[in-house]
Amino acid sequence: MRDMVLVLNYDNFASRAVTRKLRSERIFCKVVPGDISLQDIQAQEPLGLLLAGGVSGHTPSGMDAGIPSAGIPTLALGDAAGLLIERLGGEVGEPVLQGAVMELRYQESDLLRDVENGERLLPCAREMRLPKEVKPLCTAQETVIGFAHESLPLYGMQIEVEQNDPEGAMILRNFAFNICGCTAWWDEDAFVSRAIEEINRLVGDGRAVCAMTGGLNSGVSAMLAYKALGDRLKCIFVDTGLLREREADEFIAYYRDQIGMDITRINAGDRFLNALQGVTDANEKRRVIGETIRGILREEETKLGDFQAVIRGVSCSDMMFGSAPSAQTDGKAPLSIEPVRDLFKEEIRSIADFLGMPQGIVSQQPFPGSGLALRILGEVTEDRLRTLRAADAIFRGELVRSSAAKRLWQFFAVLLPLPDSRRECAICLRAVQASDRSQAYAARLPYDVMENVVDLIQRDLPQVRRVVYDLTPSANYSGVEWQ
Repeated sequence: MRDMVLVLNYDNFASRAVTRKLRSERIFCKVVPGDISLQDIQAQEPLGLLLAGGVSGHTPSGMDAGIPSAGIPTLALGDAAGLLIERLGGEVGEPVLQGAVMELRYQESDLLRDVENGERLLPCAREMRLPKEVKPLCTAQETVIGFAHESLPLYGMQIEVEQNDPEGAMILRNFAFNICGCTAWWDEDAFVSRAIEEINRLVGDGRAVCAMTGGLNSGVSAMLAYKALGDRLKCIFVDTGLLREREADEFIAYYRDQIGMDITRINAGDRFLNALQGVTDANEKRRVIGETIRGILREEETKLGDFQAVIRGVSCSDMMFGSAPSAQTDGKAPLSIEPVRDLFKEEIRSIADFLGMPQGIVSQQPFPGSGLALRILGEVTEDRLRTLRAADAIFRGELVRSSAAKRLWQFFAVLLPLPDSRRECAICLRAVQASDRSQAYAARLPYDVMENVVDLIQRDLPQVRRVVYDLTPSANYSGVEWQ
């Protein structure tokens, strides 16, 4: 058996929350689709399964019917508790408690060791008819909130593990340590050592290629591959001309000139501008940019000769939210290696910091795969790119100088063409703070900082007629961008 817990994803936000909690306790876990087959689960030999459901009041679907009888310790949370009960032959009714603060009473169990009775907010709890051999573990008045099987290591709790949640964290620890038998081995050192070992094992004596985007995910992936392979790693950096001010040069200065990676820089700004000529729709921009990048990578791959693997900077969030990076090779190599596939962004930052990467790279903000093209509404032109880069640099620079940037998750500028002018435009400033539910809220920036930003933009960029600030909240991180 492998010393890890598999998190079956029935809700993206719940899966991310429990994964973060477990890893903060140095317990290794991997997020996998909720409909993963029992055969694939058994092939990974986990010590336990955690079914991560939301709190919507709707029973998810897709769980392999063989999981309850497989003998693998299993804890179902939130809506997934109802799914497990149904698989065991019980029934789940309508929600009976919604948004209520209730007194929870716990029974003695290894799962609930050191968890004391007390009040807890229940976003949604449903009535459950427990089948034979399943007993209540936790109740709120007459409603069963938690249960356990009498002879199988199966548990369920209709709760949501929150950011500041001592009881929820204790339940997860008890499950991992007391029931599954996990040990606290996972940390940055262990991850890096295993990643390097795995890359060496897969590539063998061969070579690998990495298409670097300029972002943190592909940068950390390339660093791990470089530590494993040395000069047998060949990197391609396509400079699309769509990055932020000085970003491409700073990228090359660190990875190639300071670290010593073998990086081929392709200056393709004119090629992308030509491809984007007349394109105004955001999805069409993504398509055109993606196709152009892949075309350039194919051209460069033919010059590299044979290689055994492609290194990709795919993260756990990419897999969960379907936002795989656009810069990737097209299948000449038989093997794809994704070193940071199991990590979330903040964990990738921790690995970057552990590897000694500069703070400016470690704290690099999320950036659209299609670059500044998606922060220009309408057609992308050289003049508009130049204007947006300058305005964005002013905004970012002032926020950093004022220390306001330290409490922000993301901040940037967007260019809005004006219908009555080909040359003039408006600049919209966007700055958000993040919540534990992956929601983003407009930041309340100091007025004097905002005034200074506007003054600098109007002084340096006379083509900017208006400067506005976006106060729109976003239900999720992907909604922070305009397109």
